[in-house]
Amino acid sequence: MTAAPTATGPRALGGVLLPLRITPWVRALALASLLANALLILTGGLVRLTGSGLGCPTWPRCTDESWTNTAEMGVHGIIEFGNRLLTFLLAAIAVLTFLAVWRLRERHRDLFRLALVLGLGIPLQAVVGGITVLTGLNPWIVGVHYLISSAMIALATVLVNRTRRYSLPAVGEAERPGQVHAHRSALRRLLGAIGLLTLLVLYLGTLVTGTGPHAGDDSSARHAFDAYLITRAHAVPVYLLVAATVAGLVLARRHRWPVAVASGLNVVLAALVLQALIGYYQYFNGVPIVAVALHLVGSAVLVWAVARVVEKGFAVTAVPAPVLGAARPAGASQD
Repeated sequence: MTAAPTATGPRALGGVLLPLRITPWVRALALASLLANALLILTGGLVRLTGSGLGCPTWPRCTDESWTNTAEMGVHGIIEFGNRLLTFLLAAIAVLTFLAVWRLRERHRDLFRLALVLGLGIPLQAVVGGITVLTGLNPWIVGVHYLISSAMIALATVLVNRTRRYSLPAVGEAERPGQVHAHRSALRRLLGAIGLLTLLVLYLGTLVTGTGPHAGDDSSARHAFDAYLITRAHAVPVYLLVAATVAGLVLARRHRWPVAVASGLNVVLAALVLQALIGYYQYFNGVPIVAVALHLVGSAVLVWAVARVVEKGFAVTAVPAPVLGAARPAGASQD
């Protein structure tokens, strides 16, 4: 008995790049998209923290004469140009992700849409980044640049969740729809509030950053807000977010909500505590660069944690789809 022939060469490669089901390759690309978008927040932060915001003073070229940084530009040119190069890594991952879900678009239309939006977000970020440079690091545009990156992290998190749920039986069973009935609306409202509060925290965080000393370049414009007051304003939704998360954990224990929700809320709370510790440290120590960089990384972790639990929570509270071929009531016609 001979073994069945296996595809080799271009055909095998096509099967990997354009799979007919959700494979480990598809899940790996979803995770790579998440990590790369999170990395963009860190590298963008380093550009600002090192005063390299105008290391490449123009766009799309680095200088009027060169597409790349030059030796005369020093370390600031290297940092800024390195951040721009990350766009090509993101683009490569986005293209591969789009190809990976292309043949799944009929069965998993949501994965296709997520991959498409993540792909379109890359040129959008490049254009906003260019506007940031051309406007001399206007803090409002810088804030938009950061918020788009946060949205990309959230979308990539949803993609990671769903590729795992659709292809891993244990995950699919743990996160199956219809697990919450009596308190379905309450859970969804709570998760929606956590999501909105997180968005408000991120937005006010961009105002704090734009007001403070790390504007990306010594000559960069800053917000005219009072640093003390805007920092206090930023803290208020953080307190509310912590309260909402703790309330969610209490309710999850009382009503025995699915483990996917309870564990997700625990991760959100851990991210909030970490962010609070770093935030207070940097505030009372003159916003040192390392602490601010860690705070930026923490913000990416917080976005991931919140997007993760919100998506899982809405999944387990979804109404199950009707099963085709379900048993008919007694006496029903058998045409």
